Amino acid sequence: MQCPSCNTELPKKAKICPKCGTAVGKPKGNIKLMAIIGLIIMLIASLLPFVQSSAKIKEGVYPKAYAFSYMNISMPVMWYLFIACIVVGIILVVARKEFFSIITSALATIITAVSIFAFDFNSVEGKVAGGGLNYVPHNLMDILSNGYGKNTYHIGCGLIILAIGLVIAVAGCFIDIVKPFKKELNVDSKYLSNSLNQSITAKMYYYRGFYLMFLPVLIMILLFNYWPMLGCRYAFTCYIIGNPYYMGLYHFVTMFTNDIYFWQAFRNTLILSIIKLFLNTGAAVIISLLLNEIVNMIFKKTVQTIIYLPHFMSWVVVASVFKMMLAPYDNAPVNSILINMGLINGPIDFMNSTAYWRGTFYVMNVWKDTGWGTILFLATLSGISPDLYEAAQIDGANRFKRLIYITLPALANTIITVFILNLAKVMNLFESVFVLQSPITYSKSQVLQTYVYTKTFSGGNSDYGYTTAVGLFKSFVGMILVLGCNWASKKVRGRGIV
Repeated sequence: MQCPSCNTELPKKAKICPKCGTAVGKPKGNIKLMAIIGLIIMLIASLLPFVQSSAKIKEGVYPKAYAFSYMNISMPVMWYLFIACIVVGIILVVARKEFFSIITSALATIITAVSIFAFDFNSVEGKVAGGGLNYVPHNLMDILSNGYGKNTYHIGCGLIILAIGLVIAVAGCFIDIVKPFKKELNVDSKYLSNSLNQSITAKMYYYRGFYLMFLPVLIMILLFNYWPMLGCRYAFTCYIIGNPYYMGLYHFVTMFTNDIYFWQAFRNTLILSIIKLFLNTGAAVIISLLLNEIVNMIFKKTVQTIIYLPHFMSWVVVASVFKMMLAPYDNAPVNSILINMGLINGPIDFMNSTAYWRGTFYVMNVWKDTGWGTILFLATLSGISPDLYEAAQIDGANRFKRLIYITLPALANTIITVFILNLAKVMNLFESVFVLQSPITYSKSQVLQTYVYTKTFSGGNSDYGYTTAVGLFKSFVGMILVLGCNWASKKVRGRGIV
């Protein structure tokens, strides 16, 4: 085995090149990731209740000192300082300054302790004469000791999760500091530019031109991708324009225990997305195999062009075309054919029937997206050596056996890869459903994204806090799927998707 950097012959099972210091082989875990996860857990904990009442909030009634967290502290600057410490800590871990990251984690903990003992936390208790909200300050230690009104209070999950995150962050940073490859390696100075021991500040200065070019892109990403993520905090509030107030985990409790429409939308999302994924992938593979068998190139290119075209049509156009074809009239194309064949006695309303809506949805998706999905499979098929087919034909293998023993094994890795990559997107189902559904078919067609849209914009009394909580849950499930697919991709392809 040779070093990928300086081509030095390495000892067996070597982890680091003794000449240039480049890491080789498969690393044993990622301790930096452990530290970053701990810091992110601490950040999430700041949104959760530090102190919580045992009483339940009733629908439409203003909560009376229900939950307290950083989000309703009377000195918001303390929350911003806490967040700043966590963000700086993550940056320091990435910059390989783990010791200073431990300091920022400790500072975040100290800020939390000072906030709890030294400052009041506000709760909303009704309205004042002018119609505004009535904010009442509370000391967390007092209400933990004496309660408030008829309610008793206990330590919330926020403090517990904060302590867990602190332990994970400090442990990850500490282990990263003392692990063996942090020791002096006596690296040859002429290879220092290739060494992992070179400081990140030196690298940034050396490549300062590239970083300067990247700066506008970084600013755009921060403004349009990461800044809007701060709106996730409204999932823990009752959103009133200009005056959202903290409600703790009320929306999530309601969503998981009392909202049957949420679970219906969640179930429909999984059913529609997963079945669509299997049908589209299977249809793309079958069509790719059929196209690969066509010898006449003019006919092959013509068929390819025809099946590619639907992909470039918008879903609005596709929905309009299918609504005309599937219209519930005797003279509509599909109903007319079915009646003339004697398969049905009268016209069927495919688009507004709960019995036929999902089947119609699957057919439309296969028609629109299958052609585009064949591109990757055809590219893989074109890369199979003709010598394999010739050798198999000489040995007496017919076309079916050549398909089973040569084509499908060569295509298997691409099929699994495409399936894994598409599995990460199963929660992002909106446009194709939105243009087809109607209130009649909500029980079969309502998915999470259309549920959020309908509950936010179609009702007279929109609850932005609740729909933000639903969207946050959808994003969390999507993140789990992406991480799971990334792990599966590493197992199948040897590298991840992110």
